[in-house]
Amino acid sequence: MDGEKIVRTLPRLMRHLSADSFEDVAHAIMTTDTVPKVASVEITIRNRPVRVAGMTKGAGMIMPNMATTLAFVMTDAEVAPHALKEMLSESVERSYNRISIDGDTSTNDTLLLLANGASGVRPNEHDLRSFHAAVDEVLESLAIQIARDGEGARKLIAIEVEGAPDDAAAGQIARCIANSPLFKTAIAGSDQNWGRILSAAGNSGVEFDPDRVDIYLQSTLVCEAGCAADFSESKLKRQMDQSEVSVRFVIKGRSGDEARFWTCDFTEDYIRINASYRT
Repeated sequence: MDGEKIVRTLPRLMRHLSADSFEDVAHAIMTTDTVPKVASVEITIRNRPVRVAGMTKGAGMIMPNMATTLAFVMTDAEVAPHALKEMLSESVERSYNRISIDGDTSTNDTLLLLANGASGVRPNEHDLRSFHAAVDEVLESLAIQIARDGEGARKLIAIEVEGAPDDAAAGQIARCIANSPLFKTAIAGSDQNWGRILSAAGNSGVEFDPDRVDIYLQSTLVCEAGCAADFSESKLKRQMDQSEVSVRFVIKGRSGDEARFWTCDFTEDYIRINASYRT
């Protein structure tokens, strides 16, 4: 890559800096994204408004650790870098590190949380709780937008795992389900193949008794205590044709931790996009 092309362009970019360019930047960073991805929250701290706004991009090669995604989150609050770093580390675990498009990661990704103090509001220790919640809300929204806009995707899939030994185990089960091509293609076809969900969970490495597992699709019980439940396949098929599909995986008999995870279905278009990405 000729770095001089970037260097020569910087003065022109500087001249066009504007407070109204947020949407322009969100568009500029898109690659195979079909829509720009932005989110914002405004809260009140000591009767003064504080804003958190972010933009992100990413549609393929996504399973953060992180993956091929860019995210820029900004606030006009006055918050010290060490506090922002600690906050971001916690928030990313509940958002960007809980999404997957295809189970692939890459070498380049960035998530920045920047504070310029323009509001003149410096949150105290109590205020930081509500500020942290605002950061959580923005990051979760951006992460879900990535999952919804996965390459070739037609459906957003929300996975909930309950009753795991701890949060890490719950996340591990959810991630394994989300990354199963058999599961993701079943959702693409609105196929209520709950066996693929149970199988993927079993491949996670987390020990559990399958006889204690209930599985819900679109809030319909399809697997009870590890066996097929009685439900209307035609009715559930119509529900699964919707653009959002929910999966709930419950390990009964314990009040363990739970995790939420977001992914999307696999369609023929994912293959089409990535089979000719370079050529």
